[in-house]
Amino acid sequence: MRSNQFRNGSTAPVFFSSRKCKVAIPVRHILLRDALQQASLEPSVRAIRYRQTPDLHGTQASLTGVVIDRIDGDFLLVVCETRPRRSAEELVRLGSILERNGLRLLERDAFDIRREPLFSNARTVWSYERYHVPLNDRLRIAAVLAEDGPQSIIEIEERACPTCDIIAAVCAMACEDLLEFNIQEAPLGPSSMVRGR
Repeated sequence: MRSNQFRNGSTAPVFFSSRKCKVAIPVRHILLRDALQQASLEPSVRAIRYRQTPDLHGTQASLTGVVIDRIDGDFLLVVCETRPRRSAEELVRLGSILERNGLRLLERDAFDIRREPLFSNARTVWSYERYHVPLNDRLRIAAVLAEDGPQSIIEIEERACPTCDIIAAVCAMACEDLLEFNIQEAPLGPSSMVRGR
């Protein structure tokens, strides 16, 4: 990922990509990067894509942005510091535009994105994105999960006996969409349950 500075001075990627992304997603705000990291680790998310729609049916409304393809439908992701207050008329108009384009609204604000333990867990997982997991360790971890189903990280370590750091390995493999675990309910650690994809 290429890096650049956001206006607030923090360094973050200019583009976000994961195995679930159809193309690299332009990231103009650190909150969007955090929301994309979280979405990429969500088991219900099948794909993340970017759409550019400069003009819709002659209206001024634009649906340019990130679309999250979940098992329950396609959602236009809107990330903001605080959720805007909309009149009933604005909500109807927005709903109509989204519906015509086969979308629903997924609005996430800073409070929602920074909710713990989701925020810290996603950041931890993505901090291992570039961690090299040797092929033999990948195969051992995958075999243990295929044979015995979901297990805690410590159980995988005991059964697979990897030569690398097990936490780093499962995090890196989750970034590759090879493994999944629940990052919303408890801090990530040795007792976290892991499932194969």
